[in-house]
Amino acid sequence: MQDDLYRIFKYTIEFYLKRLRLIQIFSIPFILAFGILALVPAPTYMSLGGVFLRTGSIPELSILDLLITAAAYAIAVFVVADTIVNINLIVRSKRTFTETKKEMVDAIGKYATRIFYIYTLVLLLLVIVQLLIYEFPFQNWIYPIFSLLLSFLLFYVAPAVVIDHSDTAHAIKRSIYVALKAPHLILVWILIGLFCTSFLKVTGDLVFSSTYSGYFVLLVNSLIVLPFLTVLQTQMYMEKYPLAR
Repeated sequence: MQDDLYRIFKYTIEFYLKRLRLIQIFSIPFILAFGILALVPAPTYMSLGGVFLRTGSIPELSILDLLITAAAYAIAVFVVADTIVNINLIVRSKRTFTETKKEMVDAIGKYATRIFYIYTLVLLLLVIVQLLIYEFPFQNWIYPIFSLLLSFLLFYVAPAVVIDHSDTAHAIKRSIYVALKAPHLILVWILIGLFCTSFLKVTGDLVFSSTYSGYFVLLVNSLIVLPFLTVLQTQMYMEKYPLAR
């Protein structure tokens, strides 16, 4: 297990530093996506570099607010999906030595739309579950456990779509298989993500006022942390290919 982790981090760090400029260029849309969500007239809030929706406040929104919020989330999710696709294509070109220029042009129709559908279904499912258990006595336990389990099983959906050209059903199956085969890798990924975002939050609070701290964390998270975690996630998924090691 230690050898696997060492090899994965070696590939990730070397690749990330070598392609840093290209990755950051492709990561700029992350800022656009989170910026859209932060500006919509909905009960959203920023925390640890992300934008979240206060689901309990949804009943207070007007029909127009709901439509605007839904449209904003749809645009943001698609932008995120397209950004993740492009980063995955860069990783795949390095690990498999395949030409991807044309694929990057076709990525919106071929991969990003497919991932967009999956992410949208996941988001809708999370909102529905949160609304259904809103007044349950154990809501604070049920929803986090459900969300964590769903996120764990679908952790590798994006790499499965891009690396293996999987359709929706096969991407989900492959994600579940790889996640259950090496759950420790996902745990390591989560711990790294928590450490990075927490460190950014503390740094932002020390350097900036409370007004600008959240935007600083959002900016650094979008251009540095999220791209690194995306590369790491894809490298973890590609460990299932012995020839790609």
